[in-house]
Amino acid sequence: MPPRTTRRTAALLVAGALAFGPALPASAHDELTAVSPEPDSDLTAAPAEVALSFSGEVMDIGHQVRVTDSEGRSVTDGPLEPEGNRIVQPLTEAGTEDETYRVVWRVVSSDGHPIEGTFTYDVGSGAEPTPGASAPAEEPAEQAQDAADRAGTGNVPLWVVAVAGGAVALAVLGLVALVPRLRRRD
Repeated sequence: MPPRTTRRTAALLVAGALAFGPALPASAHDELTAVSPEPDSDLTAAPAEVALSFSGEVMDIGHQVRVTDSEGRSVTDGPLEPEGNRIVQPLTEAGTEDETYRVVWRVVSSDGHPIEGTFTYDVGSGAEPTPGASAPAEEPAEQAQDAADRAGTGNVPLWVVAVAGGAVALAVLGLVALVPRLRRRD
């Protein structure tokens, strides 16, 4: 292979790596890494808060954490408190009586996609859900999706930027390779 062709091939490979390499880690959604209280745990007293930690800093839009008792009543007390890659939902003082609590959460990942989950924990012996008790699982999901949709209208996904950047880099390299040929014809 002539040296000129080798350099062009190497330049194309480097441009492709620079254009597409940085986009690879961004394709993964953030994940829930820690929860307090832990799912399915048995506690002697109700906690003062529910804390969720994530693998990345979630977007500061559409956070939803609902904590309800076995009758479907909310036990949250005040707004969520974001702390970097952690969000904290303060709870009312529920005491030490037997109760089962349900946590429904949804946040917007740093890549703009909503992630969600549900878990329960017991205080004392727990309690059976009351028949007909409302489970507000859909409301946080709908609100977080709406927030993610609003945030996404002005933001372009990172993979689109990477593909466009790669295409521009390849086009520039193609022009760089074509210019000497055009000069030779003149």
